[in-house]
Amino acid sequence: MSDECPLNRKVLPMSNVRGRPVQESLKIRHYVMNLIYTHPGEAVMLPSSVELSRMFGVARSTVTLVLQALTREGYIEGKRGIGTFTKCNGTFFPDRRKAPLVGLLYGDGKFFFYEYSAWSLLSCTGRSLTRSLRMVRHLSLVSMSDDEMFNEIRSQYLDALVWFNASETRLPLIRRLEEAGILIVTCGELPEEAAVDNFRFDLHGSGREMGLRLLAEGRRRVFFAVENDASRSRLRGFEDAYREAGRKLDLHAFREEPSSSVFDQIAAKLEAGVIPDAFYTHGEYLSGILELLKMHHVDTVSQCRMLAEFHTVHTPEFCGIVSEVPFEELGDRIARRVSERLADASAPPVHVALPVPLKVLQAAR
Repeated sequence: MSDECPLNRKVLPMSNVRGRPVQESLKIRHYVMNLIYTHPGEAVMLPSSVELSRMFGVARSTVTLVLQALTREGYIEGKRGIGTFTKCNGTFFPDRRKAPLVGLLYGDGKFFFYEYSAWSLLSCTGRSLTRSLRMVRHLSLVSMSDDEMFNEIRSQYLDALVWFNASETRLPLIRRLEEAGILIVTCGELPEEAAVDNFRFDLHGSGREMGLRLLAEGRRRVFFAVENDASRSRLRGFEDAYREAGRKLDLHAFREEPSSSVFDQIAAKLEAGVIPDAFYTHGEYLSGILELLKMHHVDTVSQCRMLAEFHTVHTPEFCGIVSEVPFEELGDRIARRVSERLADASAPPVHVALPVPLKVLQAAR
């Protein structure tokens, strides 16, 4: 077997998987950074290494290593016979004024990779927040239970938190964080009665509008891939459009299964002669589905109307209806709401659903 085979490549050891020294040393670093952040222009004396080791439950040697690193990086300095102090060198605040610190959290904070939609939400919101003179911290979490997540988030010293892709099961944790003094703004499919600021895209309305356009074209058999928590609201929009019109919808919704992939399921339908009049593709499934339809000689210009999200279209040959998700507008609205809540924490929660406009793309000739 060649040395180039991925199975033969040496895997780097993960020396800190079992222990917790890395996590604890980060807590000490966060503690020191927070002192600098909350005392702009001041030299704050740190607790002794003995006190820090007790505060964070680590060996004094770990404390020493962290403090040495922070000294080399210019964040703290030792004064002989007195102690160790933060350096008021304008690292964070050239004008020596503290800006609110806002955390950005996506899902449970344990994502290794971010696809387009997730990163667009994070980047557009972060950019708008910093434009409003907020400091932003992107959170990656290691904790599993709600109690552990509560402690880990609270230890970040945040003034506010924007929680993307927040689920209904996290509402009790969100309430606890707000009671602890962290303002929360969420972005996700939460119930209207949830007592928290929530922003989302009106995917149900977008799906309903897509359904109405298909009805106008006389299309009845619709393939929908992939059905999951993120796409289900749009799927219901399709169903509602046909039901309200009193027309029968022959819907084939595909979801990832342990025993078969979405592509295998679609291929089986096509091989059985079940050809769609329209095909909605969610996220980055579009390219693979277009290839699959081409292999089975399905005409995606006149025979099968394609529907997708605009950012997933990577070829000029695409012909169909696309939704243009307003990521920048949502980021601006969320940042504005964070500012409003920081100015008035008692403001009643708002629920905002941004419309998702559609447009038709014609294949390039």
